Amino acid sequence: RKRVALVGDAAHAVHPLAGQGVNLGLADAAALADALAAAVQGGVDLGDDTFLADEYEAPRQRANVAMAAALDGLGRIFKPQSGPVAALRSAGLDLLNASGSAKQQIMRYAMGWV
Repeated sequence: RKRVALVGDAAHAVHPLAGQGVNLGLADAAALADALAAAVQGGVDLGDDTFLADEYEAPRQRANVAMAAALDGLGRIFKPQSGPVAALRSAGLDLLNASGSAKQQIMRYAMGWV
């Protein structure tokens, strides 16, 4: 529809794993505010489909698809409670926990600080 920008759960649905839906929604709102401010500053119609697609929708879609894929992967990894996947998961989490920098990067990404 013309002159409509979807944000948060209206724009995407992600698995509730790790509570990332609210972070994605907040990032959507911030990106939309930035895009609208840029439109006003540049004298562009706030509802211009091409402008919103380029400045808001495309960047947010990339971020949202990446997070949805990550959450899907995490769901698949954490579902098994025994066997080789569970053992590999435990070993991987132990390694990640021991690695301060990798752990910090993942946390920053999950909080939308990247």
